Amino acid sequence: MSIVLTMNFLNLLTKEKLVAGIEISDSVVRIAFFRQKNKRHTPLPGKEPVQDELILIEEPIAANIIADGVVVDVDLLGKTLKNIWAKAKIGTDYAIVAIPDDKIYSRIFSFPKTVEGARLTEAMRLAISFQLPVKTEEAYLDWERTGGTLSTNEILLSTVPRAVVQGYITALELAGIKILALESHLASIARAVKSTPGQTTLFSKKTPDGATIFALKDGILRFSRTLPVHFVPESQIHSETMRVKVALEASTKEAVKEGDLVDALIRDEYAEQSEFTEPRSKWLVALGTAIRGKIPEGEDNLISILPVGTEEAYAYQKATTFVMLIRNMTIGVSAFFVVAFLAAYLFMISLSQNTNRTVTTLSSSLASPELATQESLIARVNALTETASILLAETPVWSTLLTELTGHTNDGIVVSNFSAGSLAGTMTISGTAKNRATLNQFKKSLQDSTMLADIVLPITNIIQRENLPFSISFRIKDPSAVYYIEAKN
Repeated sequence: MSIVLTMNFLNLLTKEKLVAGIEISDSVVRIAFFRQKNKRHTPLPGKEPVQDELILIEEPIAANIIADGVVVDVDLLGKTLKNIWAKAKIGTDYAIVAIPDDKIYSRIFSFPKTVEGARLTEAMRLAISFQLPVKTEEAYLDWERTGGTLSTNEILLSTVPRAVVQGYITALELAGIKILALESHLASIARAVKSTPGQTTLFSKKTPDGATIFALKDGILRFSRTLPVHFVPESQIHSETMRVKVALEASTKEAVKEGDLVDALIRDEYAEQSEFTEPRSKWLVALGTAIRGKIPEGEDNLISILPVGTEEAYAYQKATTFVMLIRNMTIGVSAFFVVAFLAAYLFMISLSQNTNRTVTTLSSSLASPELATQESLIARVNALTETASILLAETPVWSTLLTELTGHTNDGIVVSNFSAGSLAGTMTISGTAKNRATLNQFKKSLQDSTMLADIVLPITNIIQRENLPFSISFRIKDPSAVYYIEAKN
């Protein structure tokens, strides 16, 4: 347990995170991870620096776990991922995850160049309200800004039903994997595939249930369409691809190159890695997620179809690690004192029994020097037992309070800081809330707690509607209930 505590503590204090890339498909899981080589070895003059070591892992999964991009058996997927992750032994719990694009809707929105800043954000929100094929309250969505053109600003949007995302999130949590971002296979491919600058390329990708055709330009997904086999037979996929190509050339007024994803090449800066197995194109998705994992914390503004953005995911995972660390430390300290108390108690009983037997056999004689020594030892043991009881009575069980706070934290709340001067004083938690309604619901949930009292939420940032920073103060109604002796009773 001490090794786990040390690793968690170091992960909490280290700003730079080692992040793996995971591709989850209907039939296979692939992992790509850049492991740093020894930094003490500096390259010779005129030589290129040594690239990071690339770790590649490929494991098949049962055919009944995922169907049409949806997790059918969450528990089995969680167990499968846990086994694969343990077998990989890559030394990190953080990951960028790519999932099948069957249920993911992506689209480019164009706005005049004069629409910038807050106006661009508001225009995008209006476009989402009127032009999405799904209800926003039933989906997770995110967007990122692309290069655009000389006359337009362009925004790439991706959205997916919440139920689909929740299946993957639950399975990854069961596996102990901390998700920093979730994206589609196509977004990962766009990041890893070799392309000609300024050239739009239309790819076709076979899937277990049909095919997907998509267009990439300068590392950005420009178009995608899924062709289910029961609607478009395999014999008609090529003709359908040609129709899409003609339509794209008409709309973009430029030539569109056709390519098969099986024959696609990896970007030059990664193509020399010897770890790739054939066909090398099968690693494009996993490699794309691993490349995103190398983006420094705080600079990842790419699309993530999680309930929270990538930055919030970093903060959430840090808070979770901190809470687990405090809980494990509290349990460890409590266990130490319990073991010490029991050892002293059993030792006292043993000495007492030995003393009684000695007194019985020597009751008719004068006290021997050995008996006097044992009586002195018993007195010292009694003093040690009394000291242990005092220490236990003064030992707070912080995990009781943390469990209470966690139980009253609703979705949309990210806690980033917790401070307490003493159990009898005022304590404070702070973080961000998805919106005002979520924050009010969180306050009410804390007020309903039987342990907490004097819940105070100052009203700040009245104009801001989303990602609201907050700071809530409270105190414990009965501090004695949080101490070890009270908790045991």
